[in-house]
Amino acid sequence: MSDTKSRPFGVTLVFLLILIVGVLGLIAGILVLFNRGDNQALGWTYGITTIVISAIYLLVAKGIANGSRVSRLIVGIITLISLVGGIWVALVASGSRLTGVVQAALALLILFMLYNARASRFFHS
Repeated sequence: MSDTKSRPFGVTLVFLLILIVGVLGLIAGILVLFNRGDNQALGWTYGITTIVISAIYLLVAKGIANGSRVSRLIVGIITLISLVGGIWVALVASGSRLTGVVQAALALLILFMLYNARASRFFHS
């Protein structure tokens, strides 16, 4: 946790993005639970999984804001997975190249914002 250094803008931006995704995921998961459609089991599983992942996102967001190295590592791992997925979509999936490129570009931007020199000082102080 950083007591003497202010949080870099990039870290704040990543915190806000994770927070937004977490809140929207909670809302989506709850909505899915109430409107599962024809496949009740799949809807229930998807809704609960979305809520759990979103809750983890919200906990990780708090850690990012507070300078937690563990939260930074979790976001880094998830973002690397997203980067690989984006590259795969861009190279393999037909009709989704732009989606894959955008996903990969956002993943690289997040990694840069969390692992540049200023962010590293924040997470190691």
